[in-house]
Amino acid sequence: MSFNNGNERRKLNAKWEQLRVQYREAGMSEEAIQAMYEFDLGVLNSERAYDANTVAVCAGEDDVDARKAADLKQYEAAITVTDTYRETKSRFAWIGEIEDERLLSALENLSDSDLELITLYAYEGYDTVEISKAFGKTKQNISKKIQRIANFIKNFQIGVV
Repeated sequence: MSFNNGNERRKLNAKWEQLRVQYREAGMSEEAIQAMYEFDLGVLNSERAYDANTVAVCAGEDDVDARKAADLKQYEAAITVTDTYRETKSRFAWIGEIEDERLLSALENLSDSDLELITLYAYEGYDTVEISKAFGKTKQNISKKIQRIANFIKNFQIGVV
């Protein structure tokens, strides 16, 4: 249920009719009473603004999928890693930790499958037998690919001045 500003303002004014009488009897000045009323009115306006600009966490069963999609997008944005110099593929965020610009450039020029292979081998520490089982290829094939990637990186670093 939304905030009913007119109803809340009537309640505040009714409360303040009684409070003004009590404060006058207590010897407060009209300026002090008015300042207190304006403070309470500011709180009311703040609550109205908060209610108008806040989305309910659970509006109903129909909104569950929309909320999940929004939460997922927010989660993806939170876990996406960006490098200060350039964006890196979030699956291979470890590349952004490399400080050598030439090595970083070489790695960014590799295909996704080569990056996945290098990630498993060099970064996560799997051996060629484990990787060959995961990729469904022979150990020799994986070893040749790793050697090809290593040669590419070496040649790329030498070629870049």
